[in-house]
Amino acid sequence: MVNPFSLIQRGLNILLPFATPGTPLYQDLLHLAALCTALYYAPQIQAYIQDQRKPQNQPQPDHQPDQHIPEPEPQAPEPRRQQAVPPPRPFIEDAEEDEQEQPDAPFNDFAGPADPPQDDDGEPGPVNPRPQAPPGSGNNRTVGAKKAKSLQRRDQRRAYHEFMRSQGEAQRARDAEGAEEREAQLAAERARRAAKEAEVEVKRAKEREEKRLKEEKAREEEIQRRERAVRLVREGLEARPVVDLEDVARQVGGSVNREWVEGLVRASGLLLESQGQHRTMITTSGWVVKVEREDMEALYNQSAEAADETDGTVSYADLGGRLESILEKRVTAAR
Repeated sequence: MVNPFSLIQRGLNILLPFATPGTPLYQDLLHLAALCTALYYAPQIQAYIQDQRKPQNQPQPDHQPDQHIPEPEPQAPEPRRQQAVPPPRPFIEDAEEDEQEQPDAPFNDFAGPADPPQDDDGEPGPVNPRPQAPPGSGNNRTVGAKKAKSLQRRDQRRAYHEFMRSQGEAQRARDAEGAEEREAQLAAERARRAAKEAEVEVKRAKEREEKRLKEEKAREEEIQRRERAVRLVREGLEARPVVDLEDVARQVGGSVNREWVEGLVRASGLLLESQGQHRTMITTSGWVVKVEREDMEALYNQSAEAADETDGTVSYADLGGRLESILEKRVTAAR
């Protein structure tokens, strides 16, 4: 059976915000009673506190004795001036307006009195005539700071332009004095320069001509040297079957060498002039060799005889040695 007391306690614990399951029930009830009492009497307590504070906030009455403030004594009215002071002339701020203004115009800007003077009884007094401008007042006008600066700048510009004009006139006068002499000097200088330039041009033309002649001479010498080298090789082959290229280079002279002569021989087509009767070649040791038909027939005969004595084979080295011996015999016979 469920205990109703525990249900009530659980419900109170849920309803009371400050209650916890671990606190006793009587403590929760006391807290609830205190809270309800405070909420019930809170408005009355607040109203009582406000009533107590109102008398303190009210201003205290001033019990000081009244002070007597003396009234100002009436002053006698200041006698009105018989003549009104003219208003000051406004400053001219723009320099262009001042330039358009006539400097000798009469200065009649004095203003008359605003109202005629009256006596103490209210009757009007005599009317004062309008004051006339004093003589020479046109030159005694009040000038502002900006206007003074404008006038100063204008005077400075005028002085500067006047100075530059005087300098230009003086320079033109000096130029006009020695114009003829300077023209003569310039003409003489131009003639001297023309003569100098002509002399330099002649010298340059002579140098170019000498250079051209020297180049042509060098070119002709080079052509002659090449032709001589090829001719020496051809003549040597006609006289004997071998020609030494080193010997040909020494005969040509200059800075030529064996490779240079060999290149000329190959370029001249001398190696192709066989005509079916001989064959011309250049060896690696720098010799030009011309092999005739008779030389090859003698080589074949010697090789055949050597083949009969051996097993029938002939090496290339043996062929080269036999051909060299045949050519040496021809060289010896040609000498």
